[in-house]
Amino acid sequence: MKEKQIIEAARKLFHKFGFKKVSMDEIANAAGVTKKTIYMHFPSKEELLKYFIKEELTNMKNIVEEVEKKNSGFFETVNEGIYNLLIYKKEKDFLNIIAEEAEWLKNPVVIQNLQLIDEQIQNYIKQKLEEAKEKGYIYYEDVDVTSFLVYKMYMALIFDWDENNKKLDDKIIANTITNVLKNGLRKGGKEIE
Repeated sequence: MKEKQIIEAARKLFHKFGFKKVSMDEIANAAGVTKKTIYMHFPSKEELLKYFIKEELTNMKNIVEEVEKKNSGFFETVNEGIYNLLIYKKEKDFLNIIAEEAEWLKNPVVIQNLQLIDEQIQNYIKQKLEEAKEKGYIYYEDVDVTSFLVYKMYMALIFDWDENNKKLDDKIIANTITNVLKNGLRKGGKEIE
């Protein structure tokens, strides 16, 4: 019961003020417990942050499992899975607040924990690429480079494409990346000189 109070109080405070500005005393006051009680459940503020990151990773795993239950084709599954993960990441206020704070403060604890999320998404892409190559759907030279490029394409279109550029909807993003994955950029299989 007390652990749940601590988690909810920390969630609200981190959401409102960011990780760095919130003290364990403030979490204790908001949770209605002593600081000693918090330390019994979470040895440090960083451990609380890790709890929230693990929670986010579980949510992201559930998103992927829902997509995979549909048993769509390879390209559709990968596309929908990656897209849903990145949209989730983009729309999750807690993650956005923590990411902004990591940029401003260069806090290594926060940066390291956020990297876990990016690594999980890239590992999902890598796993899907390896499965597709084994089945003969695709070919690539290096899975790490290919998964990184796929991840960055999605990131660029979802996060970096701004209002100065043409408005993109979900279908355009999905279709463009799926077509690049399926067909590459070469027209009709002809070599370009």
